[in-house]
Amino acid sequence: MGLRIDSNTNFPECVIDAGKVILGTQRRQEMDPRLREKQNEIILQAVCALLNSGGGIIKAEIENKGYNYESHGVGLDVPPIFRSHLDEMQQENHFLIFVKSWNTEAGVPLATLCSNLYHRQRTSTDIMDSQEALAFLKWRTQTLMNINVSNSLSPQAAQSSVQYEGNTKALAAALFDRKRLQYLEKLNFPESKHVEFVMFSTDVSHCVKDRLPKCVSAFANTEGGYVFFGVHDGTCQVIGCEKEKIDLTSLRASIDGCIKKLPVHHFCTQRPEIQYVLNFLEVHDKGALRGYVCAIKVEQFCCAVFAKAPSSWQVKDNRVRQLPTREWTAWMMEADPDLSRCPEMVLALSLSSATPRSKTVCIHKNLECLKEQQKRYFPVFSDRVVYTPESLYKELFSQHKGLRDLINTEMRPFSQGILIFSQSWAVDLGLQEKQGVICDALLISQNNTPILYTIFSKWDAGCKGYSMLVAYSLKQKLVNKGGYTGRLCITPLVYVLNSDRKAQSIYGSYLQIYPESYNFMTPQHMEALLQSLVIVLLGFKSFLSEELGSEVLNLLTNKQYELLSKNLRKTRELFVHGLLGSGKTILALKIMEKIKNVFHCEPTNILYICENYPLKKLVRYACLCSLFTFFS
Repeated sequence: MGLRIDSNTNFPECVIDAGKVILGTQRRQEMDPRLREKQNEIILQAVCALLNSGGGIIKAEIENKGYNYESHGVGLDVPPIFRSHLDEMQQENHFLIFVKSWNTEAGVPLATLCSNLYHRQRTSTDIMDSQEALAFLKWRTQTLMNINVSNSLSPQAAQSSVQYEGNTKALAAALFDRKRLQYLEKLNFPESKHVEFVMFSTDVSHCVKDRLPKCVSAFANTEGGYVFFGVHDGTCQVIGCEKEKIDLTSLRASIDGCIKKLPVHHFCTQRPEIQYVLNFLEVHDKGALRGYVCAIKVEQFCCAVFAKAPSSWQVKDNRVRQLPTREWTAWMMEADPDLSRCPEMVLALSLSSATPRSKTVCIHKNLECLKEQQKRYFPVFSDRVVYTPESLYKELFSQHKGLRDLINTEMRPFSQGILIFSQSWAVDLGLQEKQGVICDALLISQNNTPILYTIFSKWDAGCKGYSMLVAYSLKQKLVNKGGYTGRLCITPLVYVLNSDRKAQSIYGSYLQIYPESYNFMTPQHMEALLQSLVIVLLGFKSFLSEELGSEVLNLLTNKQYELLSKNLRKTRELFVHGLLGSGKTILALKIMEKIKNVFHCEPTNILYICENYPLKKLVRYACLCSLFTFFS
């Protein structure tokens, strides 16, 4: 069974169903190695996908009866760098793995099971780990202009390297040009950085297809070199493949096809193909043709050659997918833009200390920093629960009798925290408002998971789904846009406030339990989450993005956020005015998006009157409204 997204979960999370699995340290050691490897591969792909997609949960059905997590252990082979991101729990006959988002402070921008980038080190072909791959890709871009591919294997170039390697390379070049070898002939040079010997296995075609991609990747990514199939790597003796077991035409076609299919990533504009030459050297024994050595000369490549696509995964469009090579490479190399051209801007969130899908956040140096804005909008006090924003919750309490009593009752168990009211957290997150929602309130408190309270005026079949969707969307935004790197879940609680002022709780059996580590332990955790919330609510794509060459977020000013927070049901006509560069267009676009979600409007129902044609052209790309201008 492959991986699929569980759409019927009671967790407000992305839940991946990994099918059946045998668990227990001893039991997994005893099972068929191929089945064990396959099950482990499926679980690791799910882990990698969730690490790169904001976190979530892996659900697997426990296949072996009588399994007990506490007694038998797990037995899954998980890379050490992933383990600190995981928590495990048995739930009856299901095993749950809770995955928090990847943290780019690990040194690389995203989680990868295997880079499938190889290089040569002394006499071995080695896989690059993620950090080595990132360093290699950066080095390749910096040294690209210094590489002369066409002459990379010439004797003249060899003279500039270490003498021993140069001599070995020259001897390998001479061997490559020979037409005839002797069976059991001992070569006068060993394996080296530029030479690899490989013995043929019983299945000649499979042997070449298995070993060749790694060899070509390694030599192309290093300094070029030679691979000789049919030479013993220990004795350096010529063995070859018996002529009865080899079809030269078929093998040549197989090798050509194998090399041409290797994924490459170009940083250059010329975009050349992998350069190689293939020779079949005859092996004779006592004057008679016995077989062949397959010799391949690989040129140094200008950019990067992979043995196959990187083993890195993500959740996208409600399915688990492997990242294409081009996307993986671009993602790995993504970095904060150079702000030297914008000296008035400072970093508020760097890609080096966030989550894989985060974007750089910049703030004008004359405005409040991110922490100051968090303290302004969402202060944390050690001795009480703070309700905010004051004007909104007082208005809600006055309009809906019984709401104050409900909220105060719910807050009694909490001695410290912040309760953030919204007329609709769905609209705040870019979702459509649901009719019948009185308000939403997000509680962030110490030693608890965040709780999202949704209070309805009446219950219907869509209430639970709404609360789950908003809780899930909020968690994803806080991680993927706000850059929050800690363990995070949002627990949705639903109430119906009846006309007789009595509140009815509509939650209970469907709520799921999270590991203890998901509870906030310190005020610092709370403040870090609230700073991510500031980015979620105030962040917008900066007009500097095109100039800087990568997407950058700016934050709304206090005045802009105040205007955006107004109740649209009370204000049906809005005028956005201000000086040039004061952010009028950004604010207007965000207000129109809010109108669309509050009133379920089509673009034809929203009229935006702007002052000139260039602005009209800019706003048209948002596809949010009908446009009119008095001036051309």
